[in-house]
Amino acid sequence: MKEVELKEEKKGHRLIFKILIFLLAFVGLLFCYMYFFEPKTIITQEYAIVNDELPDSFNGFKIAHFSDIHFGRTTNEDEVTKVVSLINEMKPDIIVFTGDLFDNYITLSSENKEFLKSTLSNLSATIGKYAVTGDSDSIDEAAFKEIMEGSGFTILTNTNVPIFYEGNTPIYLSGIPSITKSSPDIANALKKDIEGNFYQILLCHEPIIFNNVADSANLVLSGHSLGGLLRIPFLGGLIKKDNVGEYELGKYTTDSSTLFVSNGIGTENLSLRLFNYPSINLYRLYNYE
Repeated sequence: MKEVELKEEKKGHRLIFKILIFLLAFVGLLFCYMYFFEPKTIITQEYAIVNDELPDSFNGFKIAHFSDIHFGRTTNEDEVTKVVSLINEMKPDIIVFTGDLFDNYITLSSENKEFLKSTLSNLSATIGKYAVTGDSDSIDEAAFKEIMEGSGFTILTNTNVPIFYEGNTPIYLSGIPSITKSSPDIANALKKDIEGNFYQILLCHEPIIFNNVADSANLVLSGHSLGGLLRIPFLGGLIKKDNVGEYELGKYTTDSSTLFVSNGIGTENLSLRLFNYPSINLYRLYNYE
């Protein structure tokens, strides 16, 4: 009787051992996927934005939007080169970058900075390239300015520029720096240079600013959240950041405005992604359904 009990006990131990081996293998494979595969798999997402305040001349206007490179963590030379290639395939009219070229815990060499400037210079847009600073860019604002301006980007700091496209009526593109690291002048950024009621796009880093500008900007483009990095079905992102609020990822609308939150290219603090591919957004503007 005792012999039977011992055999049964051994079988139970073997079963537990097999389950533990399976769980360890599963966790190991999942970690490899989150670290080696998903952060390197950059996708593109396309959206149609319809607003009857857009001038007729802007129908079909294309905006490529990327954000949060955090160079040196999981985004290195191959990934930046791929980002440039994917954006150029879109043939955008303007390209916008919503901050965090750098990472708080990665020190870049002069060669890294020269690579970024040289490679981002290859981005091509028919009208122009525009950027705002993110909170991590404050670690070396001079380098951010040198790289972005050296690669053909206009940095929008509490200001705006008119954009013309196949007509004489402009839309306005505004930008503010990171609200985490500064106190931006939103009113000045959204102020028009000429009288009139024009379609207004705002570039910002932290999406929570949507609470303050939904009545004055028609379209708001942001980043910062990284989509919560690890996304669990029905729960959303697990990594919560300040100045995100309810605007974690994707599209949000009010009666008068639309916000898009990019899930970014890189990672921050935790060098992992799950169910949350790094991506580049392409927006096509229309004034009719």
